[in-house]
Amino acid sequence: MTLKIKDIKVVGYERLIHATNETTKLDCVIAIHNTKLGPALGGVRSWEYRSFEDQKNDALRLSEAMTLKNSVCGINFGGGKASINLSNIKKTSELYQSYAEAVEALNGKYLTAGDVNTFKEDLIQCSKVSKYVYGINVETSGPTSKGLFFAMKATNNFICNNDDLKNIHVAISGVGKVGGKLAKLLSKANAAITVASINKDHIKKLKKEINFSETSPKDLFKTKCDIISPCALGGAINALNKSELQCKSIVGAANNQLEDSTIGEWLNKNNIVYAPDYLVNSGGVIAIASEINKTENLIEEQLKKIGDRLTSVLEESKRSRESTNLVAKRIAWERINS
Repeated sequence: MTLKIKDIKVVGYERLIHATNETTKLDCVIAIHNTKLGPALGGVRSWEYRSFEDQKNDALRLSEAMTLKNSVCGINFGGGKASINLSNIKKTSELYQSYAEAVEALNGKYLTAGDVNTFKEDLIQCSKVSKYVYGINVETSGPTSKGLFFAMKATNNFICNNDDLKNIHVAISGVGKVGGKLAKLLSKANAAITVASINKDHIKKLKKEINFSETSPKDLFKTKCDIISPCALGGAINALNKSELQCKSIVGAANNQLEDSTIGEWLNKNNIVYAPDYLVNSGGVIAIASEINKTENLIEEQLKKIGDRLTSVLEESKRSRESTNLVAKRIAWERINS
């Protein structure tokens, strides 16, 4: 069977396609949210979705976040995202090659890269079919964690007039590639660290390298600390746990950390500083954009600017009394529409 592509109209999105291939078992959604700044750049998430609606909504939500991320971090790319459903199937080279057929059919409107459960070997298979595949030679977890580190320094400076993270207590949810590297950076800065992860292998590995306290994933968000850092999946801060928060700020790598925008307003009213996720976790896409634009020598400089951009958002939020998530969104759209 050949690749089948079905267009689905969604208000506010430039294009949404559902791509399938019965032979390779491909079941993929590609969402292109906005391309005013340039081609849509975003990764492909490989996940076991319970339903097509879950899969579609994930791609829609994440593609919009990529529009905002790419704009607010200053790169000239639009927002897009793809989701491959792995329910009841195994990852194969043929699966990713057929996904790449769908990417190629979009004629450069969407540039794909890695994301959750999509690894270098998968992207290599994609590159055999499509020229619009990036991130194969770029390690993104390092830049992402370093960008977060600069964001934490900026947040602490905003709250305490001091960007030194020594003895600052940071509670990290999820210590995989990004969370683990962030923990190591914080350890070098002599911060106090508490971690939680559903993956005990990650905990064991990290314990061999640095010292930290451990708690359960459920209890991490109750930790009395300076910074909570959600570095796993989205929706970490929600209506059920917001009242249990005992932190001064939230600075994390996870996408869509807030269950919805009203959580950002609640945090603002309750004097918890929220660093917008798509701004502070933009190190990875900055690295991929640098690969595309052949400006790898400027990555460190661009990562440091994450802290500067966050400071501008925090100061504008303080001035306007508008929540930081809404301020960052406004700034992103102003750049897109300028």
